[in-house]
Amino acid sequence: MKKKILKFAQLCIEQNKDIVQSKLVIQNFGNVSIRFDADHFLIKPSGVNLNKIKANDVPLINIKNGKKVFGKLKPSSDTETHLEIYNKYSDIKSITHTHSTYATGWAQSGKAIPLLGTTHADFWKNEIPITEFISKKEIEKNYERYTGKIIIKTLIKKKLNAYNCPGILVMGHGPFAWSKKIDGSTKNAEALEFIAKLAFISDQLKIKKKIPNHISRKHYNRKHGKKAYYGQ
Repeated sequence: MKKKILKFAQLCIEQNKDIVQSKLVIQNFGNVSIRFDADHFLIKPSGVNLNKIKANDVPLINIKNGKKVFGKLKPSSDTETHLEIYNKYSDIKSITHTHSTYATGWAQSGKAIPLLGTTHADFWKNEIPITEFISKKEIEKNYERYTGKIIIKTLIKKKLNAYNCPGILVMGHGPFAWSKKIDGSTKNAEALEFIAKLAFISDQLKIKKKIPNHISRKHYNRKHGKKAYYGQ
């Protein structure tokens, strides 16, 4: 069992390095977690130099009670946000939180990212949604846990399936992305940032016509539908 944990822990380290190399985060911002099994996930340790840590430093967290059961270092301060999402969606295998420039800009503007083109539609079926602000009362109770709860609340309120909506903006804060694949959430976080940048540019250029629904649906379904065939 320990050998398997260390293997997954090394994957977690590498994926956290990926978001740095992709320039989705600066300094010690951001975190990636991966599900180990039905009841546990591994997450980036808090405030570390990723080039200096080892697999047995990476915290393994029990999804049911939030307790660390393996790993020498303290888990990320955002651990309870990840825990809430894993608890709610059993098929999610990885979660990435960044402070990437354009996606965070949209989050700070209080605006969802509108579906403007086929690149967006290749990943999200609809707009990339944004939560409301977390209340003062919720922050005083448990800020990180209620960040997870407001993400879930927003998806439910908007009648969105988390598996068709692989990421969201937390108002005033930044993006969270997830995936049914262990190596998928970092890719979705990268896509979210690229889409956010395209949407910003499109908005600056003044959008003449909104993409027709039949085109955006085609792009989503050819990649994610029952008869998906798209690949590059």
